[in-house]
Amino acid sequence: MAERDDDDQPGGPPVAENPFADDPPVARAVRKVDLAIGLAEQVTLFALLAFLVVAAFAWFVLGVLKEPRAFGLLKDPIDGVGLDIRYSVFLSAMVGGAFATHHRRLLSMDLVSRLVSARTRAWLRVALNAFAITMASLFFYYGLLIREQVMGERHLSHWIPPQLAASAIALGAGLIVIHLVAQTIIDLDYLVRGKTPPEPEQGVA
Repeated sequence: MAERDDDDQPGGPPVAENPFADDPPVARAVRKVDLAIGLAEQVTLFALLAFLVVAAFAWFVLGVLKEPRAFGLLKDPIDGVGLDIRYSVFLSAMVGGAFATHHRRLLSMDLVSRLVSARTRAWLRVALNAFAITMASLFFYYGLLIREQVMGERHLSHWIPPQLAASAIALGAGLIVIHLVAQTIIDLDYLVRGKTPPEPEQGVA
């Protein structure tokens, strides 16, 4: 009797293994929080992109029609939408940087990683994360200073408040710190237990 292929077995094609199935308890809990924050960042990026498309389209159409107000639907002139577009692009850049950190695609050690063991690479990631956390913390601090300065100024009313745009640096840097701390805790939880943490995906975000 001929043997059946694996694909013919009941249940369909084999399911891909979870690379984090062996996470220790602490690493598993931290990874869930990190994934939740990453999902929120992804939703925010989609919302900002949708706003950018709609705002740019409205700006173009109303500019062609030479109508200063969107048929009475807006309380403020549409002229200010140019700033809203810039604000949304800046916010997208900062949140996008945090989202790239969530996927561990900001720092790469491709050249060095070929010369050392997997465990040594894990310790190098911890060291690089510590350096990146320090730098991002400085950006967070100076981002707060910029926000305080803008909060004390008077600005025209826009769909995206200037105060929110001024908070983008602190927001993005803060999220980057959270992701890096979470990844460091996960790697250390593996290392202190004598295990090698899973390797991050290589590629461009």
